[in-house]
Amino acid sequence: MEFQDKCPNCGHPRQDGAAFCGNCGKPFREQKPDESQAPPPPPMETSSRAEEQAERKYVAWEDKENIGFFQGLWETWKDSVFSPDSFFSRLPYKGGIGSPLLYALIVSWVGIAIEQVWSLLFSGMMLNLMSDFAPYEDFMWATGFQTGFSFMYIVFLAPVLILTSLFVVSGIYHLIMLVFGWTKRDFEATFRAIAYAHGPILFYAIPMCGGIIGIIWTIVLFIFGLKHMQKTTGGKAALTVFLPLILCCCVVIALSLIFGAALFGFIEQFSQGGYYYD
Repeated sequence: MEFQDKCPNCGHPRQDGAAFCGNCGKPFREQKPDESQAPPPPPMETSSRAEEQAERKYVAWEDKENIGFFQGLWETWKDSVFSPDSFFSRLPYKGGIGSPLLYALIVSWVGIAIEQVWSLLFSGMMLNLMSDFAPYEDFMWATGFQTGFSFMYIVFLAPVLILTSLFVVSGIYHLIMLVFGWTKRDFEATFRAIAYAHGPILFYAIPMCGGIIGIIWTIVLFIFGLKHMQKTTGGKAALTVFLPLILCCCVVIALSLIFGAALFGFIEQFSQGGYYYD
């Protein structure tokens, strides 16, 4: 609150912060500051801040028309594999499934193709060592069969398996999150997370241990992707990823127990003379 600058009775100016008018003795009344003179409230968000927020959602692969095909592919692979938390936090949850599908197809196919080449070379070495103990015709047939199978797998079977797994895995994970009520976005967001998590498949190109590294790190990226793209917790994302694996293990264990019990019963019946031969 502030006192008036002039006496409301006689109009005499106020002197030295006095509480009463020096001319007529009337007290100065308190008044609210003029709201029209109050500074305007700060803007909710400046234009530069809005632009920064807009730029935060970005993936280089979907900007390949501007930065180039290979540059976009390399930056997306590098960021998704080695900085997954930052990458998936910036990944747009909209934009279609075409670009992420093509990205997953390229990196997965290259990794699998190189793996098959290594496998073919290793098998050829083993067959060559065994050629001294097997007929020449058998050696050539085995070599030709291995080469033909690898070629068919790389050219025809691998792309089909990659595309099928993309939709199947995305569908299973999205269904699990729907059942538990963990989804904040639609299937497109889940698919984009799974597709861009396929970068470690390229590690298949590393002989011997590359496949194991690729599988484990791909599962880790699944968790990061689902966490950010569906706006859920890391624990819920991890449970979504591991639940199908747990169920599959339970089914395998149950079938093994059933088969083992049946086999044990057969052996026990046979040992007790359940079968007789004339």
